[in-house]
Amino acid sequence: MIPRRALLALPLLGCEELRTPANPPAAVLTGAATAGPPLRAAVEATAAAFANGGAGLAGRPAEAALALARFEALTLEVAEARAWPGLSPTLAIAMRVARDENRAAVGGAQQADGARMVAAFATVAARLRANDRAGALAALAPPLFDPGGEVTLDRLAGIGPLPAAEQASAALAREVRRLDLDRGWAGAGNWWQAGTPGAITDGLGAGF
Repeated sequence: MIPRRALLALPLLGCEELRTPANPPAAVLTGAATAGPPLRAAVEATAAAFANGGAGLAGRPAEAALALARFEALTLEVAEARAWPGLSPTLAIAMRVARDENRAAVGGAQQADGARMVAAFATVAARLRANDRAGALAALAPPLFDPGGEVTLDRLAGIGPLPAAEQASAALAREVRRLDLDRGWAGAGNWWQAGTPGAITDGLGAGF
């Protein structure tokens, strides 16, 4: 099991497992063009991905898989509340409900470990971007994905509106912006900060 604190810096895994080490993969929670703290950027990117009924994900299975990987990772982070001690407790429930909806939409196992789902979705995104359909299908095999690779890959390509994910990710983004204004981030000097312990660093309130 991957430790939770490693999830938010988790690369797109699967190269070792699939023995197809392509180019150095992008991070799950940030993109190549992302600037600023990765956790903050991940929240904004996830809210944007699921906005407007997830219209931007239609016909883009790699982007859909990456968005689902981010959502899974953020669900774990919200549950642990290390970065946001002042976060509304109802958000953890909303994220978990939405995560279950996401899994149901693509055939993900409801009881699967969150870290394994992050890694699986991330692998799919990386393999599809590398034009490695076989590698993506291998990452979507049971028991993590009940229908099997072809069915789940088709669902990723035609992923429909996920209202719970849209609402939960938008609410999380609003809460993070509020905490930016209230200086409500945890000042423990963790990896998402560049300053000394106890400092609220510049950039946490910047846009994505």
